[in-house]
Amino acid sequence: MQELPELGDAPLKQGNEVNQEVAGFRAAAAPCGLRKDGRADLALIAADLPVSVAGVFTTNLLAAAPVRVARQNVRNGRARAILANSGGANAATGEPGLSACRSTCRAVAAALGCSPEEVLPCSTGVIGQVLDDTKVNAVVPSLAAGLSPLGLAEAAGAIMTTDAYKKMAKRQAMVGGQQVNVVGMAKGAGMIRPDMATMLCFVLTDAAAAPEALAKVLGEAVEQSFNRISVDGDTSTNDTVLLLASGKAGNPELVPGDPDLAWLTGAVTAVCQELATMIVADGEGAGHLARVRVCSAASADQAREVAYAIAHSPLVKTALTGGDPNWGRILSTAGAESARRGHPFDETRCDLYIGGALVAQGGLATGAEAEAQAVKVMARPRYEIRLELGLGREEHWVLTTDLTKDYIDLNADYRS
Repeated sequence: MQELPELGDAPLKQGNEVNQEVAGFRAAAAPCGLRKDGRADLALIAADLPVSVAGVFTTNLLAAAPVRVARQNVRNGRARAILANSGGANAATGEPGLSACRSTCRAVAAALGCSPEEVLPCSTGVIGQVLDDTKVNAVVPSLAAGLSPLGLAEAAGAIMTTDAYKKMAKRQAMVGGQQVNVVGMAKGAGMIRPDMATMLCFVLTDAAAAPEALAKVLGEAVEQSFNRISVDGDTSTNDTVLLLASGKAGNPELVPGDPDLAWLTGAVTAVCQELATMIVADGEGAGHLARVRVCSAASADQAREVAYAIAHSPLVKTALTGGDPNWGRILSTAGAESARRGHPFDETRCDLYIGGALVAQGGLATGAEAEAQAVKVMARPRYEIRLELGLGREEHWVLTTDLTKDYIDLNADYRS
């Protein structure tokens, strides 16, 4: 049985601001003129000393300049700072984009007294615009001077683009006899799909862990969170998830294979799942969040691929918008995807639940009463759709949203 994140019943457009300190880290945010609206668009998160780091990045082959630089720097296993901007993705910008990105890393390194290779750059915004490093570098010294242990919430605000609210989460765990803290922040509301998305996520912990151990923790956490969300099925150029560990909690340093690593993995996964759920709930124009759960599949591949196909389907997503329990669209998508991928499929074994309402059994409608019950479920902001394929024991879940006219309006005018 897979670990399922709580869906909750809160309104979708409701974030979380965490003002908890994480020992060994400070942060600050400021406007540098990249955004047209003049709000804070540059965030700096700095460790007091070089710390262990792991990262996961976009699978898009059109990777942004900051992704290429950060991916290279993470390989060192140690980092001192994250520099993140909104107001421009610095993607599809060629050598000028890389040069600008490296210039900002040098500016941060000079301000903090570290190596440029210890700086991890991240950007989000419109694709195709070279980062104005002159504007960024002019603000970096004052940003570094204003670093505060309580600055994480400000940093979370500076990385927002079309986000309706700040996304932050925290957890605690006992590791090696010591209490450790895990705090994360994220941004993202569109261009979201599995294999990462147009999202940034920074997770900080005071646990002591080797870079190799952090890589294992982050890989498992991302698989159970950010790799299971979809807003519009597009994979971004800039997705980045970073996990930094200061070691200030005082636990014995975790290494791969350490039994205590499971406790840190659980805490980081819980933080990532909460942030991932907030990202989907904040989907551009979204009015409903649904967990699509495909069970009793013949294989793990079938469970995953059918779940993603349902989560991405415009026909399914528009049915969610209208609160229409159109179970035929879901079964049709499952059958088509199974055929496309060479998986078995037998509609006479398929049962479909919307919330607790069994709307189709053995591939046939169960009647008006069940459909009326499903309509009530679909009026809620959050609910689950569960498809039993009746072919085996594998299952997979994906979080998705409906598709509204507001999504079209927002993205049609995104660059204006």
